[in-house]
Amino acid sequence: MTDEPEHDRLTPAIMQLEVINGNDFPIEDFFDGIPIRFPEGETVTISPEVALHCFGYPGEPRDRALHMAKRYGWSGRDYLIAVGDREPKYVQLAAKIIIKPVFFDLVRRDRNDPILADQGEDEDFELPDPQVPADTTGTKGGKRRRTPARLAARVPRAKATRDTADVRLRSPRR
Repeated sequence: MTDEPEHDRLTPAIMQLEVINGNDFPIEDFFDGIPIRFPEGETVTISPEVALHCFGYPGEPRDRALHMAKRYGWSGRDYLIAVGDREPKYVQLAAKIIIKPVFFDLVRRDRNDPILADQGEDEDFELPDPQVPADTTGTKGGKRRRTPARLAARVPRAKATRDTADVRLRSPRR
């Protein structure tokens, strides 16, 4: 195998998709058990697998509209009937969902080269406030507390004897 010149070598890339919901309501869905929300007017970046599952992307606009109509309940009588010269409502709703591919190139670097870091001001950096308040009960997770003596005295414990031993059932011998 010959070494190719650096300018002729293919650059590996990753594709993501940006979805913009142009409807006046949010779209909520699940992919692989994870909830996904597409708020109205906001850009959401997703993988191609999620786009295929939720929107039937890539595909022809008519096929994608049918996929979304089945998936999001836009298949009722009001959505399917075209009024006058207009398209059916499910086609109009599906057309308001804009999907644009975004490509990210993977850049080759030497393993020993340093990774470039931000040279920003450290004084301006503030740590965010913790979202969960600290535990003030004094208990430590993972440590078991002993049962107080007054409670242990109330609970009689049965001792294993021959009379109370577990009975194991065996299959009958043939």
